[in-house]
Amino acid sequence: MSLTSLLIFILMLFSACSNTEYNEEDIEIFSLKKSFELAEQYLGLIKNNNIEEANKLCTQKLIDNNKKILTGTSDIIAFAPDNVIESSKSAFITFNVIRNSQSEPKCDLDNYAIKVIKEGDNYKIDEIKAINLKQVFVRNKSLRMISEDGGKSDLIISLNNIPKDAYLKENELMLYKEKVPSDKFGPISLGYKGKKIAISTISENRAFISIAFIQESKEAQGGANSQGESGGNTQQQGGNVENNLEDLVDKPIAKKVIHVDLLNDVTLDNLVFTQEERYLIVEYLNSNEVKRMKVYNSASGDLVDLNFDEIIPSDKYNIELIEFKKDQFKIKVIPKSGVKDINEDILGEYNVGIESKVIKKI
Repeated sequence: MSLTSLLIFILMLFSACSNTEYNEEDIEIFSLKKSFELAEQYLGLIKNNNIEEANKLCTQKLIDNNKKILTGTSDIIAFAPDNVIESSKSAFITFNVIRNSQSEPKCDLDNYAIKVIKEGDNYKIDEIKAINLKQVFVRNKSLRMISEDGGKSDLIISLNNIPKDAYLKENELMLYKEKVPSDKFGPISLGYKGKKIAISTISENRAFISIAFIQESKEAQGGANSQGESGGNTQQQGGNVENNLEDLVDKPIAKKVIHVDLLNDVTLDNLVFTQEERYLIVEYLNSNEVKRMKVYNSASGDLVDLNFDEIIPSDKYNIELIEFKKDQFKIKVIPKSGVKDINEDILGEYNVGIESKVIKKI
């Protein structure tokens, strides 16, 4: 083959490849990106209790089979993507979902599998399956966890094991400790892998916040007689032992508990980890009954100085968490009901960069 013929052949080959790529772009295939965005949008609407708009994202078959799509006894407070299973015409997008009860210290870690299909030019949610992975609850002044296989629950920590005193993180010079409030458990929240638990204990208008790190498996306990105390305790406590013996002999599954902060003159509203669990967001009402928030490093417990009070005064303006992705989150600033002299320029939505510590109005 001559050099000229070889060049012509190469040009024809490239031309054929170029035409093939062009044709493939013209073919509208199933988009995994659009499927993920739809599933994420759906959970966001459910989180904000916007059931009507969430239903618009579903197929008619799913709506007909679920005439009452309600949030139930607990609310979705956060979710993080877990996995994707893709086929040529559909995709299952799975999320780890955190649900909290507003009436008691209780938290659930669920896994949602959301099937997305394509109907004509539109993407729709066609199926939703959910399983409960872990549940944290309070019993006998102890925080306990039960996993998806059910059976016996595991002790995480009891009120008796909460530190007796701690430093306030807002004090730059930590010379004095304060008594830790520990009358009862307040809001709690699981991490998305079930390996971290944000815990609060409260007494009136004071709150202590900590993070427990859960070990992979609990070591089996020896018989109570190995401690040389079982018989005497049983006789002394009588019928109460039947209810409390499990708590007495259980070994806590929390391998480490770090101190996050001690807050005065607050009412805790919510605890939630960011999606990568690097930070803990604490939402609370301050002494002015205004909703505020603080952010902490979940590994060290250190306060992240975001200077909310310098930008958004704490006496008149509520800060509400809207959504977050990785180490950024979005807030909405609204005025406290009934207050006067509101600066309209402060109201609205802001993006908050935790790493950059930049708060920028949208």
